[in-house]
Amino acid sequence: MTEPIIAEVALPVPVDRCFYYSVREGMELSVGDYVRVPFGNRVAVGIITTMRRGPTPDMELKDIGDRIPLPPVQRPLMEFLKWVSNYNIMPIGMVLKMVLGGVIAAKSCMFGTQEYKRCVPTGDGHGLSASAELSGEQLKACDQIVGRLSGFSVTVLDGKTGSGKTEVYCTAIAKLLHSCLDAQILILLPEIVLATQLMKRVHNYFAGYNPVEWHSGLTAKKRRENWLAITYGASSIVVGARSALFLPFKNLKLIVVDEEHESSFKQDCGIIYNARDMSIVLAKQLGVPVVLCSATPALETMHNVHQGKYHHVVLKQRFGEAVMPDIAVVDMRKDQLLREWLSSGLHDKIASTLAKGNQAMLFLNRRGYARLVLCKKCGYKISCPNCCTWLTEHKRLDGLLCHYCAYSCAVPQQCPDCTKHNTMTPYGVGVERVAEGIKELVPKAKVAIISSDVSTKRITRAIEQIMEGEVNVIVGTQIIAKGHNFPKLTLVGVIDADLGMGNSDLRATEKTYQLLHQVSGRSGRFEEKGEVVLQTHGPESPVIQSLLSCEREDFYSAELHSRKVTDMPPYTRLVAIIVSGKEEFRVVDVSKDIVADLSRHITVWGPAPAPMSLVNGVHRYRMLIKTRSIMAVRKILAECRDRYTKLGRVKVVIDVDPVNFA
Repeated sequence: MTEPIIAEVALPVPVDRCFYYSVREGMELSVGDYVRVPFGNRVAVGIITTMRRGPTPDMELKDIGDRIPLPPVQRPLMEFLKWVSNYNIMPIGMVLKMVLGGVIAAKSCMFGTQEYKRCVPTGDGHGLSASAELSGEQLKACDQIVGRLSGFSVTVLDGKTGSGKTEVYCTAIAKLLHSCLDAQILILLPEIVLATQLMKRVHNYFAGYNPVEWHSGLTAKKRRENWLAITYGASSIVVGARSALFLPFKNLKLIVVDEEHESSFKQDCGIIYNARDMSIVLAKQLGVPVVLCSATPALETMHNVHQGKYHHVVLKQRFGEAVMPDIAVVDMRKDQLLREWLSSGLHDKIASTLAKGNQAMLFLNRRGYARLVLCKKCGYKISCPNCCTWLTEHKRLDGLLCHYCAYSCAVPQQCPDCTKHNTMTPYGVGVERVAEGIKELVPKAKVAIISSDVSTKRITRAIEQIMEGEVNVIVGTQIIAKGHNFPKLTLVGVIDADLGMGNSDLRATEKTYQLLHQVSGRSGRFEEKGEVVLQTHGPESPVIQSLLSCEREDFYSAELHSRKVTDMPPYTRLVAIIVSGKEEFRVVDVSKDIVADLSRHITVWGPAPAPMSLVNGVHRYRMLIKTRSIMAVRKILAECRDRYTKLGRVKVVIDVDPVNFA
């Protein structure tokens, strides 16, 4: 008697194992196929991970329902999913959800047999319809990337802001498509707004190759259309946010990670992973190259360059006639102030810039109108009832808002503590307050606010108004610091260059330097030379001095030395454990038990209340582990998480290579 065929099926459920099913006689299936299977009292969609003939496990197996008519998931992607699951200590079922992309559901898999045919390329025969002619330096950089397209490699495209990195990698993409017509390319970006803006350029360059987007801002219908186009190979180029890394490409040949230094590539809730780091793993599985692009590469990236693991391609010059802007520092302790946040020097620069018909950008990485509202009689501050933070005033919302749980309320007419009337006053400045003040002080100012709490649609419209000259002063948060090219923008004013440097985050100095370097780079990207004004209370700080001297490598060397002395990444690995729950005493007890369990095997720091120790009514405690190898500790950490999670009433989360320490 022929032994039955047993299939292991991965299902999008939060467990770290696959499930056994039997294959009916005559059913044609293979590894990587999408299948519908009975799961409990429902039907689920999964992917076959292995198939074998042999005796059934000691249980009665259910039959696979049917195969979904889609191209199978390729083996390298299957291996990648397992690697992501193992390294990030995440259940394989949770990782599988990323592949399904919210597109395939058990009750709506009516894909039919439609064939997706490749669009015929248009343009100049290289797939590049319209692009500026590259400089000699850019051509050399492009040739170095093209020379490594035949196998796995990591290339760091390290170019000054405005040096034309996008043009370089787009030209390399065009050459790849010319030599391999069925190739697919993935371009990852850290923000949806950046993906939307780049998509316009990609459409111009590669209109004949059906480029598509992938991010959470797409409608369900558009996600389905794009997912199918990618799966069938009908789209050659995908521009997307971090989740695009898990799409089932038919023939992925190149991955580009733009703004690779951005912490937004790290997803720190739900399925926790770093898309930049995982892109390198996927590329290695596929045997294809990765290009990491940035004007301010991450310290970890530069460490790998110094170790000889990554190739380093440098663009030293801005594109065309553009030159780097002049940088000036205003000491807010000494300069005359027109407002608590505005020096007379920056005000005069704004006025003269607008008088010339140019544009100015004012950068402040704080949303809303005021950081908090307090009583000027008794000092009472209005805090969130659900979180350990103050409420931020938002004029646009006509009230107070918590940036963690979204709790909102009106500004009270009397102090909740001393009951005095009309004593509540805003304290600290946000972008709305800056915009209001500029309108009062600079009559010619036509102001637009761009921040993360503004919809993508409104941001896109604001960018159009800037390009059309309808706006001449841009006030924004870090969302405006990268990826945007405004021809008439010749002045950047940083309202508070010290913001962010006081954080306990081990990367606080690095992040501040990168952010200020990037926002400074928005100025003077075309013919007219730009200016940058940094308002600071600490002009002697290493970050400010490095920006003034333009000696980036000295800053990087000092930071790497500091990390080495303290034995911090990139010289070691960190793993954070976050325990959370409604009842603080349970959170504390479980945290202490975890430390006691783990301390028999590894060194654990903590437990301690998280910097954000209460979020939306949930208490949070953190522990930190330092290790040379994640794989050496993954098993014990996974077992510990599962054991304490099963007890209920608390949640245990493991964050490998943490970026956010809140």
